[in-house]
Amino acid sequence: MIIIGTGITGVGRTRYLEAVKDYAINHGKYVELKDIGPMMFEKASSLRIKIPDNKILDLDPTTLQFLRATVFEEIIHNLNDFKEGEKDLIISLHISFRWNKVILPAFDYYYLNELGSNLYITLIDSVANIWRRIYSDESLSHWRGKLNLKEILIWQDEEIFTTSIVANILNTPHYIFSSSSISFKEPDPKVLYHIIYDVEKPKVEGNKPRMLKAYLSYPMTMVKDRDDIIERKNRLVEKLWENGVIVFDPSMVEDMILVEKAEESGKTNGNIYIEEFDVELPVKEILDAKQYIIDHTVFRDYRLINQSDMVIVFYPVKELSAGVLSEMIYAYTHMKNVYAIFTQKDISPFFQTYSDKIFRDEDELLKYIEELKP
Repeated sequence: MIIIGTGITGVGRTRYLEAVKDYAINHGKYVELKDIGPMMFEKASSLRIKIPDNKILDLDPTTLQFLRATVFEEIIHNLNDFKEGEKDLIISLHISFRWNKVILPAFDYYYLNELGSNLYITLIDSVANIWRRIYSDESLSHWRGKLNLKEILIWQDEEIFTTSIVANILNTPHYIFSSSSISFKEPDPKVLYHIIYDVEKPKVEGNKPRMLKAYLSYPMTMVKDRDDIIERKNRLVEKLWENGVIVFDPSMVEDMILVEKAEESGKTNGNIYIEEFDVELPVKEILDAKQYIIDHTVFRDYRLINQSDMVIVFYPVKELSAGVLSEMIYAYTHMKNVYAIFTQKDISPFFQTYSDKIFRDEDELLKYIEELKP
């Protein structure tokens, strides 16, 4: 099986894919990872072309295309081992660059078509995490000052969009998910591992049941200061995983915190410290990016719903959440089953209308999910 992993600078793409490779090997799989960027530098060096890290994107486009082509020719020449049998190949690459305020292509459609990939994934992350990596990792120092927060958000959306277009043309599944989160400071490889080996590979081989995929919807803003509810939500996520369900939790990418902190500070200039991400950010850039953050939050969650088999609603509060209701309506009208846990006595008729089945506690839901498994 051949997997293409895309993602922008600072998202921790290769680090995450390395963790997935190691996790897979530890579980008895044979996996190789090829990172296109470093391979292009190695190829240039073998041709006695010296390219500084901070200058490769300033190269003539024809030269860049040549280096990329030679790398892909080498990969394709040794591809048969991965198209059949137990060996799997993960390829890490950019699909686009945003350099000097211009978007540049970072792929060659001819070679992506020749690869015959079985799966595309785009790694995403909170904009604060991306900013922190760019300003703390010396290998990314040439990106400092090149992008403001809004431009990082735009580039990340361009990476998702372009990858999805390529995957759609090639009739290949495409997923997005986070390379890290507030909860998981280190890469958590199990999401991609199970998508590869318990969803997409069984689909290709047709030889065993596939894991179910669920988007978890809950009133994040209302419960953010309720440690007891957050702990209960996390236990539900753990139990779903234990019961063979891949969970896409929207808290894996959290950008709205930046807007809340900026508005609470009352500042319009200078930096503010965001404790959740251990980073200082320019408050003006946060405020300038406010509408992008809001819109991206909504449509990113819709994308996560699209790639899920179902939506599981965890609703432990009395107040009506516009976000949860919107996600339920979106899922219901996009042919996704909506299963809801409502712990309150009175249930809004809107929630009842857009739920396929309602449960009073987690155990009821988990028992029902067990019956759904193939």
